[in-house]
Amino acid sequence: MTPPLALGIIVARGGSKGLPGKNLLLLAGKPLIVHTIEAAKGARTLSRVILSSDDDEIMAAARRAGCEVPFRRPAVLAGDRSSTVDVALHALDWLEEKDDHRPDVVVLLPATAPLRRAAHIDGAVQALREDPSAEAVVAVTRPDYPPQWMIRVTEGRLSWLFPEGARADHRQELPPAYQPNGSIYAIRVPVLRAQRTFYPEQTAPYIMAREDSINIDDAMDLRLAELLLGAPRR
Repeated sequence: MTPPLALGIIVARGGSKGLPGKNLLLLAGKPLIVHTIEAAKGARTLSRVILSSDDDEIMAAARRAGCEVPFRRPAVLAGDRSSTVDVALHALDWLEEKDDHRPDVVVLLPATAPLRRAAHIDGAVQALREDPSAEAVVAVTRPDYPPQWMIRVTEGRLSWLFPEGARADHRQELPPAYQPNGSIYAIRVPVLRAQRTFYPEQTAPYIMAREDSINIDDAMDLRLAELLLGAPRR
């Protein structure tokens, strides 16, 4: 049986405010976006890899790294609050109309996750292929701090967000919790079109180590990624 076609979409817009120009900042001697391009190109489960961006410099850097850039993302889909679902659907619609390309699975790969590797992408796609009841797979990791111990400040006083946090003295007493690490979102295309979310009801996890799950949002994240890339990789 022929495996389903999986399209990798690397997403990188040019208007970052938290860390201006972050997708082109050098990390371990390469522009940030190149780390994702190399991982995607090395993934055996992806039948095609493209970039969706609105930025000329990002698009040029991607082409130099050997990534296909078939279109410019419309400005309306490149704002701070633009929907990643709309970004993915725009790419799918463009490829279907202009190139007659109709993948079965779409894998969204944000450029801000430079420690995600080809093996992680293959693992997530394979998890979706091997679980017929799963509609999507999202990469997750254990949080730095148990969410049950989060607190709020109301009128100058602390209170627990979750009652179970107040009853636990040790992390081992709390149920395991995970957070999306922002690196891989794999979903069946009909599900994405019908439900317009990367988190349909039947979403399975792909668990990644914390050291592979850095998402670049500010200068400290970039420094941490630099340190981790200099350490031996498993």
